Amino acid sequence: MLFSLPALAGGLPKPVSKNPEAQKLIAQAWELSHRDSSAEIYRQCVALMERADQADPHNDMILTDLARYLWNYGDNLPKQTKEQGKQLEDIYARGLAAAEKSLALKETVGGHYWCGVNRAAGLEFSNIFFQAAGFPGVLKHSDWVKAHDPDYYYGAPGRMWSEILARVPKVAVMLVGWDPQQVVDEINTSIQRQPLYLDNYVFKARFIYTYFGNKVEALKLLDQTLQQDPNILPEEITANRVAQKQGRELWKKITGKDYPAR
Repeated sequence: MLFSLPALAGGLPKPVSKNPEAQKLIAQAWELSHRDSSAEIYRQCVALMERADQADPHNDMILTDLARYLWNYGDNLPKQTKEQGKQLEDIYARGLAAAEKSLALKETVGGHYWCGVNRAAGLEFSNIFFQAAGFPGVLKHSDWVKAHDPDYYYGAPGRMWSEILARVPKVAVMLVGWDPQQVVDEINTSIQRQPLYLDNYVFKARFIYTYFGNKVEALKLLDQTLQQDPNILPEEITANRVAQKQGRELWKKITGKDYPAR
């Protein structure tokens, strides 16, 4: 079987609140986000967590999850036009503010990770010089995560940088002297540490195809991913199904055909 290694890296911690109303809202958002993945789903999760923050305004875990939902909300919206890009910048700015507020209350791996992710996402619409200038700030948060819990969210640090390099122009990467092989090593480590989380494979496939133009390896990874039963990681069935959906879309982008045709 493809995924024969022990599953070591775990999922996200569910926020806990001593306020009953806030805990109820947390549970609603948690259940909703595990049911499906779409801009509308995450918009509702954002609204729920904003209400939870109002009910329990000094809870770093609520703010961290709010930052996460804001990034997911933005990442599921279209980004083809200038107006859409401005909307996304505003959403990521809100996510960054929530993560920074979380870190002000308590320094955590989650706070640093979603601070870095929202900061990086907001840079996607900037010119290459702003992107290059923004790398150190993102790296600071990423390094903190890797130093304290490299397995956070099924090896999320590897996914973060593989996606950043897949989205920003190569010249921005070259300006800061970033070694793309280090990103390959990190996403490989994510896969090794949690071989059942299919997003890790799709992120790597997108990265090596976009950055290196390696069509053969990308299709091999996607083929492996799409052959799997999403139930292999019971607590992340929805996430695995979404990863496979994205894998099929990437397959068609690369081949011009529906999976498994080449």
